[in-house]
This record gives sequence, C-alpha cells and structure tokens, in this order.
Amino acid sequence: MEMQEKEQQEKQDSIEYTPLEVPEVVPGVTAVDFPEISDYLKNMKLKGSLFGFQKEDVYEKMQKLNSMYQARAQQMRDQARGQLKQMKKQYQEEQQELKEELAEERNRLTEELAKEREELLKQAEQERDKARQQFEQERDELRKQMEEELEQARVQIRRELTEQQQEEADRRNRELSMVREELDRLVERLHMLKNKVKTAAGEE
Repeated sequence: MEMQEKEQQEKQDSIEYTPLEVPEVVPGVTAVDFPEISDYLKNMKLKGSLFGFQKEDVYEKMQKLNSMYQARAQQMRDQARGQLKQMKKQYQEEQQELKEELAEERNRLTEELAKEREELLKQAEQERDKARQQFEQERDELRKQMEEELEQARVQIRRELTEQQQEEADRRNRELSMVREELDRLVERLHMLKNKVKTAAGEE
C-alpha cells in the first residue's frame, strides 16, 4: 500500500514538475549574476527526512527556482525584444537619414551637373561668338586686302594702258614726223622742179 502511494506521489510530482527552460547561450557573452536567484539559493533551506531531504520540498524549491529563472529569462527576452525593437527603429531612422542624405547628395550633384552644363553651354556660346568675330574680322581683312590688290591691279592696268597709249602716240608722232619730213622733201623737190621748169621756159 505504501509502495503504491509512493509511486502515485512520484507520478503526481513528475506531472506537476515543469522542466527548467534554459535560455540559448550566445558564445562570447559574459555571465550575468541574478541577485534574487543568488539570494534565494543562499537562503534556501530544504526540509530533512529520514533518508536526506523531503522530496516534495525539494521539488517545490526547484519549481520556485525554475519559476524565478523563467521570470528572469522572460525579462531578458522582453529586454532583448525591446533592444531589438529599438535597434530596428534606430536602423530605420538611420536608413531614412541615409536616404535623405542620398537624396540631398543626388540633388546637389544634379544641381552641380546642371550648373556645369550651363557653364559649358555659356563657354561654348562665348567661343562660338569669338570664332564668329574672328571669322568676320579675317573676312573683312581679306576683303580689304582683295580690294587693295584689285585697286593696285586697276592702277597697274591704267598705268600699262597709259604707257601703251603713250607708246602708240609716240609711234604715231614718229610716223607723222617721218611723213612730214617726206612731204617736205617732196615739196622741196616740187619747188626744184618748178624752178627747173621756169628756168627752161625762160631760156626758150
């Protein structure tokens, strides 16, 4: 009878007993001291029995110790969740700040590119105006040079024409002089002939 009661009590104790939930151990994490658990273990007194300690009292103390560990583990889990939530929030805030910084940097680069593009366009416009002015200046200088050369050519042509006309006039004058000289000789011969005729007629 006593053996049956003892086995039944052990079964009941084993049913009521909740195994200790051991939290996951993270490598490299320093050990944490729980004051309430340490004080409980120091001050814990187990009831004695004929063969050592009363099993029910040991189970009760272990159950209470397990509850304390479970409470501390839950507290640590809640704290870890809170820290994780805070870290997540901080990460989101940092991510948002990074996005804003990237947006500002992108806007700044866009403005710089637009400014550089505007400066390049302005510089290209200035260089084009300068090239156009230089081209117009060279064109005017070339036109002036061509006009001067054309005027010189005209002067040269007029000079040559004048020289040719002068040479032609001189040639004609020489020819006229020769004709006059020939006419003078003819007139002189005519006078000589007339004189001879008169002389011959007088002799008759």
